[in-house]
Amino acid sequence: MHRITDEEVDFILDDIAKRGVTTEDVRYNILDHVCCIIENEMSEGMNFNEFYRQTIARFYRKELGEIEEETQQLLTFKHFYAMKKTLKISGVTSMILILLGVIFKAMHWPGAGIGVVLGLGFFSLVFIPLNIVLKFKDNKEQSNKAIMTIGMLTASVATIGVLFKIMHWPFANILMFSSLLVFMIIFIPIYFIIKYRDPETRFNAIINTTFMIGAAGMLFALVDLRASHRTDHNELHQSTMHQTTINNTDSLNK
Repeated sequence: MHRITDEEVDFILDDIAKRGVTTEDVRYNILDHVCCIIENEMSEGMNFNEFYRQTIARFYRKELGEIEEETQQLLTFKHFYAMKKTLKISGVTSMILILLGVIFKAMHWPGAGIGVVLGLGFFSLVFIPLNIVLKFKDNKEQSNKAIMTIGMLTASVATIGVLFKIMHWPFANILMFSSLLVFMIIFIPIYFIIKYRDPETRFNAIINTTFMIGAAGMLFALVDLRASHRTDHNELHQSTMHQTTINNTDSLNK
């Protein structure tokens, strides 16, 4: 039974790193396994270097770096499936909260605002960003990163604008108008250029671009850039109250 020295441990660890294993935890796990095999199987008088080469060869088919690649793939897929599960949960949660909020708002029941805020918040701040991240991890979509990023961010801002509009919060029209402007001026031209270059998607690019321009034009026509009705009403009410106060003051003075 061979007892490994500190110099041999340093040699094994250095050799594992030279063979392409860069992750510290993976290196030390391989080191632990190799040391256990050497101590249990290596007889006295055997050449250490030769026995080590035979031992380390058990851990790979072509090269030791395969373990590093497999570990990274496992970690990537683990995160990928975790994000995918979170995406599904956030999507279902958003849909349920939005539907409940809309129903409660239509029936004038309490809690409608909370449902709408939480639903649209989950959709714009969790569901859409996760979609962007997952699309970036999809190798087939690498050439369309600009389209995906601009489109999903525009959708996120538009959703927040709709939320602000429903809740009568300030800057709702600005958010909706700016998202539509980015969609029409930036997203649609980039989408058309990228898709039109590919002969396989050229026809769909023309059709989809036509639909998007039409939809954006109709939505743009619905955006009211004037002050909201509530703001106008409040200003009119304040003006009326101010005029009434002036009239009452004049009457008392007389």
